[in-house]
Formats: sequence, C-alpha cells, structure tokens
Amino acid sequence: MKKHLLRFAVLSAASPSFSIPLIALAQAPPPLPTSPANSVVGVMDILCRFVGWFFAFLIVIAVIFVLVAAWKYLTAAGDPEKVSSANRSLIYAAIAVLVALIARGIPAIVSSFAGGGIANFGCP
Repeated sequence: MKKHLLRFAVLSAASPSFSIPLIALAQAPPPLPTSPANSVVGVMDILCRFVGWFFAFLIVIAVIFVLVAAWKYLTAAGDPEKVSSANRSLIYAAIAVLVALIARGIPAIVSSFAGGGIANFGCP
C-alpha cells in the first residue's frame, strides 16, 4: 500500500511538468516575417538600394584608379611603358564611371518595363 501511495504521490507531483508543453502550444504562433518584395514597389526599392551601393562602390574604385594613374604618371620619369600603364589605369577609371552611370539608369529601365513610367521609378 505504501508503495502505491508513493507512486501516486510522485506521479501527481510530476504531472504538471508533463502538461507544460501542452500549455505552451496553446499560445498564438509567432507572426510570419514580411518581405519587402510583396509588390513592384518593393522590388524596385530593393533594386534601388542595390544599385545605390553598386554605384558608390564603382565611384570609389574609379577614384582609386585615378589616384594610381596619377602616381604612375609621377613616377614614370619618361618611361613609355610606365606612361602606357598609367593611360590604361585612366581608361579603367573611365570605364568604371561609365558602368556606374549605366547602373544608375537600370532602375528606370526596369520600371518602364514594369509599367511604372520613367518619371516615378522611385530611386532618390
């Protein structure tokens, strides 16, 4: 009898710990994460942010190429090979600026294809 009473006491003390997971499941589920790309405006916002970062990166690269070209011109001392290397660095800088300007125009092109019109493509 004492053995049954001890077993009953242990089970009745442990039963609340068994019901805690059931109580936890009764809570409302967490809200689903929202994506900024729910519409064309959200996609354009993501595209504008990417293009902005890409534009800034290319402009920084162009400035570095110009500084390297200037250093090469200063240290060339009339050596035609070093001068041509500096000219190539300046050409690379010009190409970086050209690609950056084209990248700034991509959101307008995508917006016009998506039906947003060029006037309101949303990039600052």
